[in-house]
Amino acid sequence: MSMVAGQFTEGRMHPIPLVMAGCQLTLHTDSVRLREITTDFFPSHGAQSRHCSHASLSMRVSKRKKASRTGREFPIFRGRREYVHADYGNDGSVWFDLKARAVSAVLSDELIADAEFFRRAVLAVIAGVLAPSLGLACLHAGCVIRNGKAVLLSAASGVGKSTLTLALARRGWSLLSDEWTFVTRTETGLRTWGMRTSIKLMPDAARYFPELSRLSLAPALNGELSFEVEPWNVFGVDRAIEAEPKAIVLLERDSRPCLGPRCQVRRCDPEQTRTALLRDLEEQPAEANGGNYACLSLMESLCAIPSLNARFCGHPAEVAAQLDPILTELVCD
Repeated sequence: MSMVAGQFTEGRMHPIPLVMAGCQLTLHTDSVRLREITTDFFPSHGAQSRHCSHASLSMRVSKRKKASRTGREFPIFRGRREYVHADYGNDGSVWFDLKARAVSAVLSDELIADAEFFRRAVLAVIAGVLAPSLGLACLHAGCVIRNGKAVLLSAASGVGKSTLTLALARRGWSLLSDEWTFVTRTETGLRTWGMRTSIKLMPDAARYFPELSRLSLAPALNGELSFEVEPWNVFGVDRAIEAEPKAIVLLERDSRPCLGPRCQVRRCDPEQTRTALLRDLEEQPAEANGGNYACLSLMESLCAIPSLNARFCGHPAEVAAQLDPILTELVCD
């Protein structure tokens, strides 16, 4: 390919503008396939950059022959001050300079052959590590959208956040994220953002979603056997990229014997919300462009929006049916 009429030239490093959660990225790559996957994950269309934070992303493909061991067992992280290294073994490395907001990667052909694996194993990792230095908070929370307003669903691992998020999406909510949601501050207020990643469902989710019965379990990056699927393809739900956060729901699994669907909802005070949101927030090095201060400031702003505690058990579809009108009323106010 050539640069005639704006076309991409294989083997040359061309700058490509991208957007990550409202922040500007500039991608430099020598690979058409890397360009295609990355521009799909960080789309510059349909969303405009909301503030001036900017990062550079340089990714090259190594065509050397690799040993049989692949990057699916990785990444392994190492870091010192503002420098972070994600090691994918024989399949390459990603280096971060958080102070300079610069990412450099050399990756194998084998690693980028599986686009879905590359999105969640490399691009999602890049987004998560880079986010605080861009003034973004990365929340361990699902997010669903209705009427352009977002509801964040926060819970500890294993509570059932992903299954409940999906169950709400199947009731007509748009799905922004099932596990990790970015929050940023704009001139008009807070915004939530999602990336194009698969949804991760544990093996018992097959009891609730028959579509999973024809799929196979596979190890996730943390070693857990799970289903990782693109929900808009498998379940036909709508996808969202950004929205204004309108409410937060703190999810808890009811430990009492569950004889049927049960969902008890009550209001939360800001201190309960703050404790829950800070639970999974990772501390950033002081050199990383004030990442800690920016994240804590965003958390304080999030604690000012309405917050609920939902203690539930039972089939996620039936719990979602109970939550749906409550959340709809919140986003329609």
